[in-house]
Amino acid sequence: MSNKKSYMDNENIITENFFSKLKKLLGLSSKEEKILKKNKSFMKSFKSLGNITTELEKAINRDLKKLGKKPIKLDRYKLSDFIK
Repeated sequence: MSNKKSYMDNENIITENFFSKLKKLLGLSSKEEKILKKNKSFMKSFKSLGNITTELEKAINRDLKKLGKKPIKLDRYKLSDFIK
């Protein structure tokens, strides 16, 4: 058998961001998230954004109820939405 370099080598199976993807699936925060969580002005604005989204959803649903339409549900922002 020849000694070609195999890209399916058993030693290299767990590579290419496997651990970072696993960390995201488990919900563990990244370095950037930890930095943003410590920034008080950012977190205050982030919470304000969530409150504004809730108020907007309530206002839209009030108007839709008057028109006899189904209410909507707006997606909430997550901290990970602001990290690339």
